[in-house]
Amino acid sequence: MDNLKKIKRTAQLATVLTKYGFETLVTQTGIKRLIPDSYIGHSEKRRELFSLSIYERIRMVLEELGPAYIKLGQLLSNRDDLLPEELIVELQKLRDDVSYKDIDIHDVLKEELGIEPEEIFEEIDIVPIAAASLSQVYTARLKDGKKIVIKVKRKGIKDIVEADVLIMKDFAHLLEKYYDVASKVGLYNIVCTFENAILSELSFTQELMNIERFRSNFAGNSSIYVPETYKVISNSNILCMEFIDGIKISDKERLIEKGLKTTDIASAVVDLYLKQIIDYGFFHADPHSGNIFVLETGQIAFIDYGSVGKMLPRDKEYLADFIVYALRKDTKRMIRVIKRVAVKYSIANEPRMERDLHEFLEVMEGTSIKELDLKDMMKRLSRLLNENQTILPEYVYLLVRGIVLLEGIGRELGLDINIIESVRPYGLKMMKKRLDPKYLSNKALDKLYDLSDKLEEIPDDIHSLIQKVNNDELEITHNIRRLNDIKNTMSHLVVAVIASAMAIGSSVLILAKMPPLLWDVSVLGFLGFLFSGAISVIVVLSILRNKKTD
Repeated sequence: MDNLKKIKRTAQLATVLTKYGFETLVTQTGIKRLIPDSYIGHSEKRRELFSLSIYERIRMVLEELGPAYIKLGQLLSNRDDLLPEELIVELQKLRDDVSYKDIDIHDVLKEELGIEPEEIFEEIDIVPIAAASLSQVYTARLKDGKKIVIKVKRKGIKDIVEADVLIMKDFAHLLEKYYDVASKVGLYNIVCTFENAILSELSFTQELMNIERFRSNFAGNSSIYVPETYKVISNSNILCMEFIDGIKISDKERLIEKGLKTTDIASAVVDLYLKQIIDYGFFHADPHSGNIFVLETGQIAFIDYGSVGKMLPRDKEYLADFIVYALRKDTKRMIRVIKRVAVKYSIANEPRMERDLHEFLEVMEGTSIKELDLKDMMKRLSRLLNENQTILPEYVYLLVRGIVLLEGIGRELGLDINIIESVRPYGLKMMKKRLDPKYLSNKALDKLYDLSDKLEEIPDDIHSLIQKVNNDELEITHNIRRLNDIKNTMSHLVVAVIASAMAIGSSVLILAKMPPLLWDVSVLGFLGFLFSGAISVIVVLSILRNKKTD
């Protein structure tokens, strides 16, 4: 089935790529000079075509290829450490310019939920209030008067997306095989990250569960409002949830009109986001201004929970370690954490990386959010990682993306804080936790469990080894570099041990006054001392001679 999907979709993609590839070739080479102006001006479409840049064309190709490619473009629009600025500008346009399709929402509800809409809904607005690459959003009112939104997945989108992802992965694997630059930036890993994100977004059941988890995490926190969900009238293709009647966080004028202090709101959003990351390891992965609303009460409401970042308990531990070390400017240990977390790394010069990280922390600590270009700083950090061929897990990139988006919101609302200072309270809390006897004892128990597991595995490993020996399947491959140096070192070591043994033996003979004696000193002991001393001198001279030869 997968191959059939790929074949059909590849044929469609080839049509689009050939079309745009030919036109790009014409406009980007000297061929254009050979084409008469009368031909170019023959139609409005051709005139427009020849006026476009290569980056505009890439964006148009993604738009024409459909939802999966639009989502990929949106993901890459945050990777300005990898792509030129002109392309980033075009990719960012993919966020807002998605046309909606005419569908009969009543028929869709009947087909998907097996209900008569008139029995549950007082009214349904048939014109969408929003359209995304994977879904469309409608407003409706329940019989009890509550206003809700109905999120509807685009029909047939799942098959198209799955086929596109398969093609993307094949293409990324091919590029990494033949182009070092693709391998260094981890192109295949980027596509896999995208695959996880888009497949999660395709399931509205998963999004509903994400909302419920957020509600559970922030139960009792009055600064956040999590919308109510309606499980009975939701499934994998339909999501019904409470309509959030609030002000977009980017609408500074309306916030001020309502008597809300914008800096307090921005500070609350930053604090809530840090709680999501550090306390729960479960955070909103797309906190742009269109997904954050402010209620009249001043509460913050996040919407669109389709894309979230998830961390395992050990990921939270590593993140906590990284924050603690960053606050202490312990760059050596920061690099150690990076190595433990990384999917792949090749750090060629650790001392240099330590210096670069220290300089990065100095700038972060000494600059307020008004003055700091966090996006530029994250780009700088990302380039540092790319130079060392370090590929981090998916959640790290989502986390950084979220922080950069929030920095932009904070800047717009006039927030004048320092990122390091915002994180410091959490860092101090973590430091205190690590000194807690209960934490230390649990950590020690974890280590003991790990050791116990490894010890339990030893008999199985030995049994496996014996089986391979019995079956004549054991192969040992070794490569000893500078074998002569090792031989020389071993020879020196053996001679030194002999000399030491002779010196000790001679000491015993002298102390025991073993005859024959000369001036009350054992002759054998004295000769032994002389001999061991001569051997020691020879060893030292031999070592020095080898060093000069090297």
